[in-house]
Amino acid sequence: MLSKSCIYALRSIVFIAHHTTTEFKIGIKEIARELELPAHYLGKILQQLTKHSIIQSVKGPNGGFSIDEKSQKIKLITIIGVIDGLDFFNSCGFGLKECSKEHPCPLHDNFKIYRDGLLDLFSSKSILDMVSKIEDGNAFIQNANLYETGKKSIKKY
Repeated sequence: MLSKSCIYALRSIVFIAHHTTTEFKIGIKEIARELELPAHYLGKILQQLTKHSIIQSVKGPNGGFSIDEKSQKIKLITIIGVIDGLDFFNSCGFGLKECSKEHPCPLHDNFKIYRDGLLDLFSSKSILDMVSKIEDGNAFIQNANLYETGKKSIKKY
């Protein structure tokens, strides 16, 4: 349902929000390493998020990415809209152009329930909600193998 780019964007934003402040920024190489994502590909995604003012970027030796308080309140659906668009939330499970309540495909009723449920979920959850779950110890953003092998290098602030 979500593209790889969108998943990378969501993970990166939550990671940035969890590990940065307006004074402390994190570089793309560190984000890519910690999340095990390709740096070049991630750079293009972060550039797009910066362009839409979802995250902030500062160039130079003390530069990197951060996210302000206002942006942390952005709902996940906004990020999905920027990266993937929102067509999925109006689409047919069979890919038909003319699928509707009056002219349904065989999956229409079932697919609509899940599609609308995802729309509600992504529309109700913010970046801050995701970070809060991590900080409460009820969720994680990095792969478990980083913790098991002792590779974790980002300090929790």
